Amino acid sequence: MDYRSAKPLRENERALLKILVDVPQKYNPLLIVVEGKRDVRLLRNLGVTAPMIKTQTNKTREQLVDYIVQEAGQKGNVLILTDFDAEGIEICKALESLLEGRKVRILKRVRIKIRSLMGNWRCIEEMVALFKRKDSPEPVGHS
Repeated sequence: MDYRSAKPLRENERALLKILVDVPQKYNPLLIVVEGKRDVRLLRNLGVTAPMIKTQTNKTREQLVDYIVQEAGQKGNVLILTDFDAEGIEICKALESLLEGRKVRILKRVRIKIRSLMGNWRCIEEMVALFKRKDSPEPVGHS
């Protein structure tokens, strides 16, 4: 049974897919920070190839920041792609503050652009709906 609807991708959904797939090439090297493993799986299935770090770990926030700084390196770019709910926004603001203090380049405009293209979605994993359109991409299949 086909799980896709008869509706095609909306313009904002097309733009969202494009920005997610293009951002690793445009901002290289890039490190993406997400909340959990489902976010990683979804982004991989959408074709995002950049390295990702999850905030949901047993690390303290300070240890997480140290790890992000180490992985991003001197010339790295960091895209904080936590959810756009209260918890995700709080995580983003805290990480931005700590990382900026360590001179890490944060892609704030890219986050804002992604948020604007997400419409009513608040959580990254809600983007799974992108696979349900008749002209949506096939999941890449990474886990």
